[in-house]
Order: sequence, then C-alpha cells, then structure tokens
Amino acid sequence: MSPQQAATLHITNGDTVVYLFKKAGVVGTHLPWRDVLHEGPVPAGATLEQLSQVRGEYLAARGFGNPIKLLHDFTTRDATLRRAREFSEIVLWFEHDLYDQLQLLQILVELDAMQLQAGSVSLVQSDAYLGSMTADELIALYPRRKTATEALFDQARSAWDAVCAPQPDALLASAARDAQGLPYLRSALHRLCQEFPWTGDGLSRSQRHALQAVAAGPAPPDELFRRAQSREEAMFLGDLAFDAILRDLQTAASPLIEGEDGALEPTARGRSILAGAEDWLQTLPLDRWIGGVHLTGDHIVRWDDDASRFIS
Repeated sequence: MSPQQAATLHITNGDTVVYLFKKAGVVGTHLPWRDVLHEGPVPAGATLEQLSQVRGEYLAARGFGNPIKLLHDFTTRDATLRRAREFSEIVLWFEHDLYDQLQLLQILVELDAMQLQAGSVSLVQSDAYLGSMTADELIALYPRRKTATEALFDQARSAWDAVCAPQPDALLASAARDAQGLPYLRSALHRLCQEFPWTGDGLSRSQRHALQAVAAGPAPPDELFRRAQSREEAMFLGDLAFDAILRDLQTAASPLIEGEDGALEPTARGRSILAGAEDWLQTLPLDRWIGGVHLTGDHIVRWDDDASRFIS
C-alpha cells in the first residue's frame, strides 16, 4: 500500500475484523467501534462523549464488562474519531445487519459534523460477515469502496435522528423507505422496530427467539445461541447480548424460563406465552430503552408485525 494509504483510518464493528485487517496487510489506523446500539438508551441531543458515558454505564450494568474499562475504551475510541482530520481518508467497513448499520449511522453523523474535506470518507458495505472472511476475501473489498456523498450523509442524519427520537414514528418512516447509498439500512431499521414488545404476547422478536430456543430442549449456552440466531435473516446479536436476554427471561418478576445453564426450560407462563395464550406485559413491570424510546408502564409502545406499525 502507498504512504497515503498508511495515513488512512479504518473503522469497523469489532476486534475480529481488526485482526483480519492486520492479517490482510490493511495499513493504517484501525478503530473497532464496539457498541450494541440496538440495546439500551440512545437518547437524542447527546454529544458523542455524552452518549458514550450513557452507553458505558448501561453496558456495565447489563454485564457487558467492567465499567472502568468500558468507559476507558469509549473515551479512547472517541478521541481517535475526533482526530479524523489528521487522516487522508476514513474508510468505514460495515455489514448488512442491525448491529453494524446502527454503528455506521452514528459514525457517519459524527464525521459529517466535522465538515471534513469532500471525498475523504468512503464505505465498504457487505452482505456477508466480514469477520468470517479470509484475509484475501476482505482485502478484495477495498478497491470497491464507495465515496460518501452529501446525500448519503443527509440520509444517515435523518435515520440516526429517527433512532434517537423519544417516539417511534420517525423510526417507522425510516424503516419504510430506501436510503440512497445505504442499501441495508431499511431492513436493519425494520428489524429494530421488531425489538419493541409485540402485540399479543408482549415479547420482542429477540426475546421470542430466545424462549423458542430454550423450549426446543436442554442445551449448553452456545447451542441455545445458535438456535436463536438461526431464525434471523441477518444475525446481529453477540453472545453477551443473548446472555442478557436469557437473564431477563429468567430473573423478571414474571419469569419465562427457569433452571441452570445447560438445563433451562420454559416456565408454565413461558409455555403459555409461546402458545399465544398470555401477554407478558400484563404481569411484567416494563422499563426498557430501544434507541431514544423509553418504554415504561406509563409509556407502552407495541409492534404489530402483521401490519408493520406501532400501537401505543
């Protein structure tokens, strides 16, 4: 690679791809983003640093890691992004799934606000999982990167504002239209809509997948994870996020699963909910964030998947 390419900032979803960058000889500064933005608060109006504080505290409380390390990693990450002007090019490497698409939106919005030189930001987007590629497959994507245009930045800002909004109306609108230059965004935002409690049983789609995985029979955690993810069109959950969902189902005031690791099974209520005979929200004290929407007993928003709309 040329000296100019050595002055490139490569941003991607996590450490597995960074390892492949090094193996493939992708020269430059490598920045893994590392945030599960589909879970927990992403409130509107926060600066990058303010949001990182919120995210770090939330992820620590959910068991994603040590709070000091999480906040330190976010601080280091954000400081690197703030140095974007020092690089000749910023290349964003992201996949088609919900996890990646939300990260991509956040980064595009932050870069747009820096008013960088036109043409300095480019995107590598893939409908295959980057971390599962060989080094040769990964590096083959590099020459096909696309320059981020003003229209693309505008689309990203609109979609990010919708994700962070305190009501889901704008999210629904964004999930219903294509975004120029962001071919995977529409389906990803639709999948985020499905994380709201559904009409009928009160479960999110991920919660339902986890409960169905447990109902299929006793299995170790990695097998439960595989069962649940096999139901996804585009897998996006990590194992820590899946473990947190299982804990929610097991430790809620109205638990849906019981037992020990490797021997989990649905409770009577869990089986009833899977059969469509009960609504979890009738017995569950709701307190959950999805993007900028804070769901509580006084603010319940449900997802009607048949009609693809929200019901308050």
